[in-house]
Amino acid sequence: MSDLEGLRAVLTQPENDFGKLMSRVLSPARPLQSVEFLRGRAEQLNAIKRSLLQPGRHALIHGLRGVGKSSLAQTCAYSLADSEDAVLIACDGQSTFSSIIREVFDQVNGRSPTLEKRITEKGLSFGRFGISADGRVTTEEGRSSSPNSINEAVRLIRFITESLERDLVVVVDEFDLIENRNEQILFTNFLKQVSDQHVKARFIVCGIGESVEVLMDAHGSADRYFHTVGLKQLPWEARYEIVENAASALGIEIDENTVIRIARISDGFPHYVHFISEKLFWRVFEARNGGVVTPELFEKAMNDAAEAMDMKLRKPYEDATQKYQNDYETVLWAAADGHELRRRSSDIFSSYERIATARPQERLDRAKFNQRINALKRDSHGSILTGTRAGWYEFSETMIRGYVRLRAEQNGVDLEVDHPAVAKIL
Repeated sequence: MSDLEGLRAVLTQPENDFGKLMSRVLSPARPLQSVEFLRGRAEQLNAIKRSLLQPGRHALIHGLRGVGKSSLAQTCAYSLADSEDAVLIACDGQSTFSSIIREVFDQVNGRSPTLEKRITEKGLSFGRFGISADGRVTTEEGRSSSPNSINEAVRLIRFITESLERDLVVVVDEFDLIENRNEQILFTNFLKQVSDQHVKARFIVCGIGESVEVLMDAHGSADRYFHTVGLKQLPWEARYEIVENAASALGIEIDENTVIRIARISDGFPHYVHFISEKLFWRVFEARNGGVVTPELFEKAMNDAAEAMDMKLRKPYEDATQKYQNDYETVLWAAADGHELRRRSSDIFSSYERIATARPQERLDRAKFNQRINALKRDSHGSILTGTRAGWYEFSETMIRGYVRLRAEQNGVDLEVDHPAVAKIL
């Protein structure tokens, strides 16, 4: 039996076993935590790990929503030599500096027998979550409340690190969701003090681009304490690797054209690469055809992906296109054509003319086209696009652009490649 035949044998196993194997090579629903499966981020990962070897330095990962910041941060945290059990904190609109620090303590206290033993032996209690003048830590029913100051929080983190046998590594995700800018600034100043006071703790903060401005504006020397990584969409090679390696592990034969189509539709967002591949490989499993991807199975998988897509992405699309006039969809596809995230109205109209040529509906002239594309900026159309007076347009949420490309593919519309270098492959 050849190696390929041996791999394809897994396609005859029970559905549950196949699903478990797929969950090892694809992760569309949660961040990655293993270097083995993190594709296209080796350079950034190594740079962060090396920078954090320098005492007093933290990391800031920023970029478009959905480009894989959480996966990079968690993989880095778990791969640090002295970080066997990283602390993962997720922020939301109600998060504050104090609540983040409280979560750090609660997570470590719940999983560290050494810390719990020290609290018990010393009779420490955490009532106000602070450390009293005589060095005692106060508590109430084993759960911390908020610290009263930055220095109080630093003393608490120091107490935690002194009770651990390793450095404390904390990932603070979705930092940009904190609504109160003052709370973001407090946290930044706290990180500076952690460094200045030689506390053995390292923080990896994730957020969209504006987070960088908040962190850097909070203190004149803030940039000294951070290694900053601006994360962009996945490079083409990484998209190919995800699909091809997963297919190989599952014993599925996938052709180059299908790999390229998945890479194109994904728009460089890891979630889409994993998600579309998952839907396709399930279709192959169900087909029982020896593990071969076919055009028919690919088409069914596209329908599966579109139907199952997160409502946060699907609803704006439906709000934008489900109107009395049925030509909004073509305009929207034109906006997602090509590789630029921000496009001029004239370029979008050129894309529209090319796409509309193959559509049965009546083509819009330039004046009606302008009416349609401007309507896509309004609440009544999901505010799916934003634009400037100079005639430049972009998607209000970049991940929606990938969903639009998926819907175009589903309808048999081939959009231009989203990177000029790939034109040579197609």
